[in-house]
Amino acid sequence: MDIENFALWVASHPIPLWLAGSTLGALLGFLALIGLRLMRHQKSPLRHMLHPSKAFALLVLAMATAAGALLAGGTLLALMAEGTQSTGPWGRIDEAVAHQLRTVVGMATLHWFAALTHLGDSWVLAGLTLVVAVALWWRRHKLLALGWVVAMAGNGALTKVLKDVFARVRPEHVHGAAHADGFSFPSGHSSASIVAYAMLAYMAVRLLPRQWHVPAVCMAGALIFTTGWSRIVLHVHYVSDVLAGWLLGGTWMVCTVLIMDSMARWRGAPPALARQ
Repeated sequence: MDIENFALWVASHPIPLWLAGSTLGALLGFLALIGLRLMRHQKSPLRHMLHPSKAFALLVLAMATAAGALLAGGTLLALMAEGTQSTGPWGRIDEAVAHQLRTVVGMATLHWFAALTHLGDSWVLAGLTLVVAVALWWRRHKLLALGWVVAMAGNGALTKVLKDVFARVRPEHVHGAAHADGFSFPSGHSSASIVAYAMLAYMAVRLLPRQWHVPAVCMAGALIFTTGWSRIVLHVHYVSDVLAGWLLGGTWMVCTVLIMDSMARWRGAPPALARQ
């Protein structure tokens, strides 16, 4: 299948692809939960490495890992940005998908995804950040509250800087169902949604009874995909913009959690999964 036929197939199936992608996102969230539980298991070889007596070394290692992850993520972002030129492979896919979406997708579908895309709006996530931070602080989870705010604010700052660095113009969108200003790469909705909903799932696993863990991680995966996919269908972002946003937000969120967990161990309060 050549690029044009692939783009036409994508543009012709926005809702089935949304359902399939949301299911895949939920499955990835479930697999991440299984991986976390295996790491925390009593017989896991990582259990000894995570002992509180090694807390300071673990904090240093977490900071070094976070720095390496950010560097690797930045390198991948740069490579993706180079590939988004019209002559590059990503550029051809981006332009073909955007063109077919403008041609094929009807207004009813656009209005549906215009409603879903509010999941990643800055005003929605800003309000969510404030409410969750206050709730965590009030419940005396001060480190989690700090980590949550740093994750959200830091991602927003990084996204703004990278948008200005790459200065990519958005695809044309004149349908009126949604409107977006500013530069396109990486997608702010995609990066912010993966930080917000993945962090909420992580905190749910930390704080809520066990029966809530699977619904929380599966819902997070579905919401993350939904937000990013809505930006593509509404053609306010190219495919590579959304992929870069997920890469940026996912890297930043993992780095934040690594350092936050290491600080908890250093302070003598190792994080554990809720077991109620």
